[in-house]
Amino acid sequence: MCLLTLGLFCVQVIWGWHFYELSLRNTIRLIPEEPYRGRIFDRFGSLMADNILSFDAVIVPQELKDKEVVFKQLGVALGMDGSSVARKYERGYYNPFTPVCIQSGIDKTTAIILEEKKFDLKGIAVDLNSRRFYPNSSIASHVLGYIGEIDKSRITRLKEYGYDLKDKIGYSGLEEKLDIFLRGEKGGQQIEVDSRGRQVRLLGYRPPAIGKDVQLTIDLEMQRISDQLLSGNKGAIVVMDVNTGDVLVLSSAPAFDPNVFVDRKDKKALNYFLGSEDAPLFNRATNGQFPPGSVFKIVTAAAALKTKKVSPSTTYVCTGRLKVGNRYFKCWSEHGPQDFYQAMAHSCDVYFYHLGITAGADLLANASHELGLGSITGIDLPHESQGFIPSRLWKRISRFESWYDGDTANFSIGQGFVLTTPLQLTRMMAIVANGGNMVVPRLTKAIAGVDIPLKESKKIKAPKKDLDLIRKSLRGPVQQEMGTAHSLDVHGLDICAKTGTAQVRGKESHAWVAGFFPENEPKYAFCIFLENSGSSHNAAALGKVLFEEAKKRNKLL
Repeated sequence: MCLLTLGLFCVQVIWGWHFYELSLRNTIRLIPEEPYRGRIFDRFGSLMADNILSFDAVIVPQELKDKEVVFKQLGVALGMDGSSVARKYERGYYNPFTPVCIQSGIDKTTAIILEEKKFDLKGIAVDLNSRRFYPNSSIASHVLGYIGEIDKSRITRLKEYGYDLKDKIGYSGLEEKLDIFLRGEKGGQQIEVDSRGRQVRLLGYRPPAIGKDVQLTIDLEMQRISDQLLSGNKGAIVVMDVNTGDVLVLSSAPAFDPNVFVDRKDKKALNYFLGSEDAPLFNRATNGQFPPGSVFKIVTAAAALKTKKVSPSTTYVCTGRLKVGNRYFKCWSEHGPQDFYQAMAHSCDVYFYHLGITAGADLLANASHELGLGSITGIDLPHESQGFIPSRLWKRISRFESWYDGDTANFSIGQGFVLTTPLQLTRMMAIVANGGNMVVPRLTKAIAGVDIPLKESKKIKAPKKDLDLIRKSLRGPVQQEMGTAHSLDVHGLDICAKTGTAQVRGKESHAWVAGFFPENEPKYAFCIFLENSGSSHNAAALGKVLFEEAKKRNKLL
């Protein structure tokens, strides 16, 4: 009895105030309120991502009386069976006063019906929330990304930054990259609850802070044209300002509709986007790594010119093939005598085999890295791929093989082990066009009305006279009637370009064309890529339609 009395004395007198304070804390609950997400605009103010009002059918647990009747009646109104409603309720239950969402995005008629029934069916309610909406459907989907409920891996990593269970978070694209700016700051209610967890009274309210609006460098009209031209293909189109790195177009196909991931009602579309072999969620412009084919001959030319053994008058005779070691390496045609300008215009493989072997594998690798290949560009998108530039050391360590002249021959025409992304080739063309400045591509122009400063460009070590020579030679493929990119000769644009047909074992070749315009004082660099599409003429033909349409609309001038 003495021990029991002593214990009661300690609990009630010595620790009494401590337990009293704890009991007060236990009676206070926070109900968070989600903020409106920041909107996204193109460079001219056209809306690309917005928020719309959403009617959500919910059940408030502390007001729920007859579960079976409510579940059944609510199911009838929503076109569901009572057991489905019950499962959703059990999965979504958090505490007595937090509403459990049974179905979001219901139409206005259904919302009115539920409002009329809520006096007879205690516990049901209609909440008014904001829902992300992409007014242009699949246009620029890989630039924007999409939003969804946070998953377990992200909540573990981001909890210390204020993310909680059931939060909406950006997945891929700028929705992911700029989530911290777009998501805003939560508000909510502070309420007092009784011993059963039921709300007694409201203690305080703080409104949520709206997310910051973002303006992009994208030209939505040009982006729409590019996306539509790629429809039905797998590929990518990039158009970029050669001096600032502003990306005006970044298209990847097939595309996806980010609205599908917001309401998740269209299961067929959802399954296609997540499971199709065409990989619609894969951004081929920044993440796709492909052999560049003859577009890589620009790198080979830069490496060979560094040796000072090659000049514009250097001539080789193309007989349709060249013996390297014990093997013959073919050219796509028999061109006869070719100087530097002719070889670039006709994309003569034999000529560039000679240049590659003259330069050697090490110089080819160095020139590749100098022109921005083999490393990420730094664009403000998540998960960018860095491509791959092989070397003698890499082959020895990873494949336990020696490097042969045949490897150099393949390397010199963008085949073999070399891999690049369409964005990397766009920036490579920008470097040639602007005289050797390696700009950093960007998509974000301003946040909350404040301009984002350009990242400092890097001056590459390649001699300016070599870049001027290469730039001059790239007019030939478009201007000359027998040039491989002649179909890109759009009057008034003075396009300079290089085509590429990259062979793929067991499949159709990849079609490339990359370049810049105009020839004098270039403004824009571009790259058009068609996966497993065959000849590079297909990419050039698509480019002609794109630039003719741009000219018609007074774009890119």
